[in-house]
Amino acid sequence: MIHVETVDLRQLDIILPSHRVGMVIAQPYLLLTDVEPYKCTAQSKPHQLEVLTDTLSVARAARHGAPKTHFTVFPEYSIPGLDGIALVETALRADDWPTGTIIIGGTDALSKSDFVSLAGEPGTHLDTIHNGLNRVGQNEWINCGITWVKGTDETVERWLQPKLRPAGPERDVQYQDMFCGNSVFTFKGLLDNGTLYHFCSLVCFDWIAALHHQNAWHDVLEAMQKQVAPGELSLSWFFVIQCNEKPSHDTFLTEVRSFFDQTVVPNVRRDRTCLVFANAAGKTGPGRTDQYGSTSLIFSRQTQFVEPTCPSTFSNGGPRFRSSTLLSAYRDIFFRERGACIHSFAQINPGSLIAGAAGREYAVEKAFEFPLLGANDPRVPSASVPACVKWLNDELDQLPRISESNRTAALATQSDVVHQQMVTDLRAILPQSISNTVKLAAPGSIDKNPDEWDRTEVEALEHLVHTLDIIGLGFAPLTVGADPAHATVLMNNQTVDLLAIRAASHEDCIKHSKGFLPLPRRQVLLISRDRDNNPWRQRFGSFLQPESPQLGKERNITDTTSGSLHLGYRKLLDIFQQSPTAEAVQGAINDELRA
Repeated sequence: MIHVETVDLRQLDIILPSHRVGMVIAQPYLLLTDVEPYKCTAQSKPHQLEVLTDTLSVARAARHGAPKTHFTVFPEYSIPGLDGIALVETALRADDWPTGTIIIGGTDALSKSDFVSLAGEPGTHLDTIHNGLNRVGQNEWINCGITWVKGTDETVERWLQPKLRPAGPERDVQYQDMFCGNSVFTFKGLLDNGTLYHFCSLVCFDWIAALHHQNAWHDVLEAMQKQVAPGELSLSWFFVIQCNEKPSHDTFLTEVRSFFDQTVVPNVRRDRTCLVFANAAGKTGPGRTDQYGSTSLIFSRQTQFVEPTCPSTFSNGGPRFRSSTLLSAYRDIFFRERGACIHSFAQINPGSLIAGAAGREYAVEKAFEFPLLGANDPRVPSASVPACVKWLNDELDQLPRISESNRTAALATQSDVVHQQMVTDLRAILPQSISNTVKLAAPGSIDKNPDEWDRTEVEALEHLVHTLDIIGLGFAPLTVGADPAHATVLMNNQTVDLLAIRAASHEDCIKHSKGFLPLPRRQVLLISRDRDNNPWRQRFGSFLQPESPQLGKERNITDTTSGSLHLGYRKLLDIFQQSPTAEAVQGAINDELRA
């Protein structure tokens, strides 16, 4: 078994709230060297130091609504060496950093000499019996977790915890070896209601590593149980700091089920534990990625938290986000943003909930996403992020330009300019407009929330943007997000509401559009697309005809199709493919609507 040493934080008077704690977790994109010892590259180190500064600023500001940020967390490898440690120390010792707070973080590879220097500094604790400096070989480097605590007397102390076992890349090396630690620190102290809290942390692979035929977390719990036997203790927080390419791998999630199995080490209660997975990012900025990310909080099935349908900033996990049902029985707070960002939130302690309607609370409050390195993006607004905002911006990142499948079109290059403007404009529309935009474009989305949007909505968004790209060539400028329409456009000196709908048939598009028609003050142009992109054979009357009796008149409120215009997307695409100039696009569309 690994050695477990318990630190009593009552000596530093670290009293934590019994109901709501402030938490900030950095999620940086890490650029590490290709060979061991794995460190931030020389080029990326200045940026990574800036990541620390950004995160500490967010923690200091405490926008989550708690009196202060009680836990600030940096993933594995995200603190670049002695320089990064010194930066954290300087912030922690500053007068404006609140007392009674904790920082947990992982360093990049430390050489033996750096580790010796670090361990010898004042206020530093190392289990020298099980992790003695004499045990570190000259060819070994240390992947180290550090826990800092600032006491109410301004004292700053830190505990060094070398990683217990190397992950695959750390084991498959050619030049040097990772030092294997053999002990874990656990911490205890008082909550403000007089009861005890306990927390500890592991470094990534240690969560699933088998040590002497038993997992590290199991060893930790057994050691804690021996301290209180025959009594009980309640584990409050268990942190796993990661640089994990596949954070939702079945092996990783299976351990969650085992961890919360109360028949295992029964005297250490986990029904009120917050399991924190803090991982590095999978992209340099916000966006969708299949690797890394997945920062999350997981609670046992016994908690009484309310599960919101589609909350801002975080999801309820599940196959859509985990690609697995292994955690379906647990309360999974899964932060949607897997790119570089800073997560800030107030975490509610399960033990503080009371039975009945008065105790119905969400597991987190004021979950905000903050930018790293000056990113300017709707997905990191220093505020909450509605699910529809995250979805739309992720899809716009990946949406193909219409020129990609029409490279020989004369207007291909010019359409790229319009496309970029349309994407920029769509990113700026309000969340309510985003929801309306998608529900209007895709009839099947009416009863779905953004966490359920799938291929149907993706195809409808592509139809909408490509429609805007073509119309924008001939009739600039367009105004997007013009509820209840998709956009407004000036055609022949009249403002027209534009609807772009994709459904199984053109008839379905027409039927769906009737539920979104604007007030009877403007004309409407519907661009419909069926499943096979067939042409539309029938047209409504056109207000573009000079002799049209509807010109200049209000629409008949009792006739939802009065004065409406309809053009099939197949014809619109033909116009784009065949037009030599933007003026030709406008003329061809006008001709079609007059026919």
